[in-house]
Amino acid sequence: MKFCYCPDCKELRPTSWYRRKTCLLCGRDCRIISIPISIYGYAMYALSAVGAAFLALELLEEDLGLGTWRLFILFGSLIAAMVLAAVETEKASSLAAQRVGKVR
Repeated sequence: MKFCYCPDCKELRPTSWYRRKTCLLCGRDCRIISIPISIYGYAMYALSAVGAAFLALELLEEDLGLGTWRLFILFGSLIAAMVLAAVETEKASSLAAQRVGKVR
């Protein structure tokens, strides 16, 4: 994840890969802090892929012989991916806040 730290506003916000390096509040240049993806992020991507695969199979009306378990797997994996995304974001935010002292 990437975070934008504005030394003027003292704000730390997540930023998108396509955004410029400007603060959303004051418009001045900010410093980009990159946080590597943790195991939670990789697990989130894997569970999202499982959910997308089961959704595609459901739309194609393919029967895997799982009965109603296919729906539990589909929605369970997507809900678990959302929970892991929140955990990943929180962990990355705390790491970025710790690194702000090193950036100043």
